This record gives sequence, C-alpha cells and structure tokens, in this order.
Amino acid sequence: MRIFRPFAAALTCLCAACAVHPIAPAASAGPATAVAPAPAMGADAAPLYSARERASLFGCSALTDSAMIIADMKHRGVPLQDVKAFYAGRPNSDLTLATADEVYDDKVGNIWDYATVFFGNCATGVSGVPREQTGPASFCMLNSMIAASAQASKEANVPIDKVERYFAGFPGDQPRSIITRVYAQSQTRAEAHAEAWNACMAPISGG
Repeated sequence: MRIFRPFAAALTCLCAACAVHPIAPAASAGPATAVAPAPAMGADAAPLYSARERASLFGCSALTDSAMIIADMKHRGVPLQDVKAFYAGRPNSDLTLATADEVYDDKVGNIWDYATVFFGNCATGVSGVPREQTGPASFCMLNSMIAASAQASKEANVPIDKVERYFAGFPGDQPRSIITRVYAQSQTRAEAHAEAWNACMAPISGG
C-alpha cells in the first residue's frame, strides 16, 4: 500500500485511534470468519518480536483502527470529502487523510478481513516483519480492534449484550473477556486499544 513508506516514521507515535465510532452490526461488516491463531510461547522461548518491532507494530495497529473506521464509513456511503472533513485538524491528520484516500481506492468487503490485510501490509512494509511471522501480531491487532470497538459502543450507550452478539462470530472466549473488561472500566478508545494490545503482545515480544 502506497501510504506506508512516506509515513513510516509517523507510525511509531500514531494516536489516530481516538475517534469515537460505535460498531455497526451490519452483515457486510461483521466479524471475519477466519481469525489468526492465538500466540503461544514456551517459558524459555525467545520473543517473537523485538522491542522496536513491537513499537512499530503498535503504530500499525493504531493506523489499522483508523483504516477500519474509514472502511466502515465507506460501507455506509459516507462521501470521501466528508470523511476528510471529519479527520481534518486531528492529530496525525496527514497520515489519516492519506489512509482515507487509500481505503476509498481499495475494494473493501468485510471490514475485519480488510483490517487484517491492511495490518499485514503495514507490518511487512513498515515494521519489517516477514509476512509469515505476522500472524500472532495480527491476533493482537484484532484484540485491540475488539477493545476499541467495544469502548466506542459503550460510549454510545450500546448494551453489552448487543456487542457480545456482534462478536459471537469470533471463536473462543477472548472477545467476550475483552468486552467485559472494557465495559467494567472507564477508558478512552485509545486507552482500551493500547491495553488490549499490550496485554496480548507482552508475552511474545521484547520489553
């Protein structure tokens, strides 16, 4: 994706995940059917990612959150100029506006599948992680997206059971656990995103 190289330096300090945007349980935008496997490491295993890679991948995860919000706006028929007006003047607006152009140029189907592809391209193109090693980080990115979406839904007064039903397509108990934790706390979207990311990445990356 063409936006990654020009803006690679900005990703490590990106905080574009602060926008409040509730999830929308539309069929075309529902959870992806295929989810990366949960990362697992033995007690003596070397970290999968270095501290530098972890920091850069967090930037990719934050950018992916913005891309996913923009992809949802595109699904809803929001004109590109309105998306740009929404983000203009916000922190890292140059990067987010470039992301908007990219998303509106792309063919976007399921927004969760799109987020996984978007993150993978950033992970390889910016963070320098080989494609075959991006799976665990993609899993952590999805955890972050669930937390961010749940927080936005909470702020929009969406009942927790509706959020849980929306994420019922994901396997395992992790989505429900993340949603429960988010609804039990007082956080911003960015804080929920970062907490879920750090909890997932800490066991598999350098400090």
